[in-house]
Amino acid sequence: MAKSSWSKTLSVVVGAGVFSLIVGLSAGERVRPVTRARVTVSTSTLESRVSPTALGVNTSMNDGNLYTSGVTARLKSLGVKLLRWPGGSFADTFAWSTEPFALEQFGGLLQQAKAQAVITVNYGSGTPAQAAAEVRFADVTHHYGIKYWEIGNEQYGDGEYQHNAWEENFRSKLGPAAYAKNSLKFIRAMRAADPAIKIGVVATIPGVWPSGLKPYWDRTILPIVAKHINFVVLHWYPNDAPVSNAVLLRQPAAIGGYMATLKAYLQRFAGAYAKHIQIFVDETNNSSISNSQTISVANALFLAKDYNNWLKNGAANVSWWDLHTAQGNFTTSDPGFGLISAGLAGQPPLNGPLPPYFGFRLVHFLVAPGDSYVEAKSSQALLTSYAVKDPQGGLGLMLVNTSPTQSYRTSIAGVRGFDGATATVRLYGQGSKQIATSSIKWTGSVTSPPYSITEISISKKK
Repeated sequence: MAKSSWSKTLSVVVGAGVFSLIVGLSAGERVRPVTRARVTVSTSTLESRVSPTALGVNTSMNDGNLYTSGVTARLKSLGVKLLRWPGGSFADTFAWSTEPFALEQFGGLLQQAKAQAVITVNYGSGTPAQAAAEVRFADVTHHYGIKYWEIGNEQYGDGEYQHNAWEENFRSKLGPAAYAKNSLKFIRAMRAADPAIKIGVVATIPGVWPSGLKPYWDRTILPIVAKHINFVVLHWYPNDAPVSNAVLLRQPAAIGGYMATLKAYLQRFAGAYAKHIQIFVDETNNSSISNSQTISVANALFLAKDYNNWLKNGAANVSWWDLHTAQGNFTTSDPGFGLISAGLAGQPPLNGPLPPYFGFRLVHFLVAPGDSYVEAKSSQALLTSYAVKDPQGGLGLMLVNTSPTQSYRTSIAGVRGFDGATATVRLYGQGSKQIATSSIKWTGSVTSPPYSITEISISKKK
């Protein structure tokens, strides 16, 4: 972004309510006149039901701030229902039995946050017996009730497809066939320790590296393990280098295609059992190496589209990488990928919210377990729309305006029975320090400022 910039305060009309939003603009940019848009909602067209584990976040054993005061409150404010631990590639080297207190400490956090967990067991240097002992320690001895366990982290990065492997794997045989056959040994041992657990394996995203390279990962592992697992795990970082905000914000549009292909694979290799296999996206973020993007309002918009697109296409979990920012100063070489601050030099106060935190919080306001995504089509390419209905007859809407300069005055079509009903409108965008909230009488239209997320919760009029 250009250092020279100016700002403009927009008056945003939503029904009978008015918001003020300060919009920061790069030099040479100007807010354009408001353009009309139309979002058509079909409440009878069900896309997906929201899982109890939908909203997740990654937590790392190496995060020195994970157990500081205020973390539990932040997790609850985000509506986090699933914590992934002990964290990324570290899991494939972590000998948990040498530090059992770490698992005990994490179990305490789970209880405080009233959350479920997915634990990544050590496949890279661990054994099935060690994984089974970890399950027994957590669920039989300490009764943490950890339901979800995955075998290894990103094992397609073990060196089979490229020489600069990043994922630890001490086994003599690498690649998908070895991973699948060894996973069966882990599955048998872990289920013997606790038959009630659900077990997942590493999958890849069709069309994304290493998809297309032989030996084909998904098409090799699924015939071997599909009928023995409960979920598959995807990791999605859509950019390999810093890119423009516009390119970043277009990436979630590909998610529907990814999910359709993966579901076809599951159906092909698991048959009728495929309906019992969930899809977890338990690592995702923008993979830019620049803080100007990872902790900007653009990444808050990306998060909203990222989570919604996976969930409406049937993912049972989406988990952001990760909770805290990088443990260092905010520089372009040390990006902050988190939702809240680590509190070091140049950062906001410890556990203070960053822009992606507000994007996550708005998704939490939009969806709850048991809600159903329904079809919502926007007439404007840069204005993405989502809609959910709840079991009580209420409706949630979200508009993500990815234009840095254009406001949209949007009429909502296809929604009946809500005129005059009470609506809570929440707005976050450029220049926002927090989410602006207002209660209004719903009239069927809303204005979305540039680079903003608008979430609307409408109670069914009695």
